[in-house]
Formats: sequence, structure tokens, C-alpha cells
Amino acid sequence: MSLGDIKEGVSRLSIKEQAALAYWIIHSLEAITENEDVVDTAWRKEIRARVEAIKSGRVQMIPAEEMWKDILGDYVTS
Repeated sequence: MSLGDIKEGVSRLSIKEQAALAYWIIHSLEAITENEDVVDTAWRKEIRARVEAIKSGRVQMIPAEEMWKDILGDYVTS
């Protein structure tokens, strides 16, 4: 179904039905935005915690090459 098909179908609805549809669309967009804000806030909090852990020395950094060997070691054969 194309956007044109949807517009044509919506134009056949009564004004009351179109208003109800518009209301639903707007609120569904707000819900998506609210969810994105929650996720964004959670990621920012996680990033701050990880940076603080590195700065405080609670975690030790390793070279990326070593990390990939650890992660892929069982799956990659040389």
C-alpha cells in the first residue's frame, strides 16, 4: 500500500474519523519520541558510568587487537 493509497482511503473517511486518525498518529509519534528519550537518557548514563570506571581505574583497558582475539578466538582459525 502506497502513501497515495492511504491518502485516498483517508479522504473517504468522515471528518470525525479523520480527526480520530490524526489524533492517533500524533500520539503514536509522541510515544516513539518519549521512548527514544528514555533510551537516550539510559545510554548517556551508561556511558558516563563506563567513562568514570575507566578514569577511576576500576576497569583496565586492553588493546583492540587483544579484545578481538578474546571475542573471536573460538570462531576464527588461523
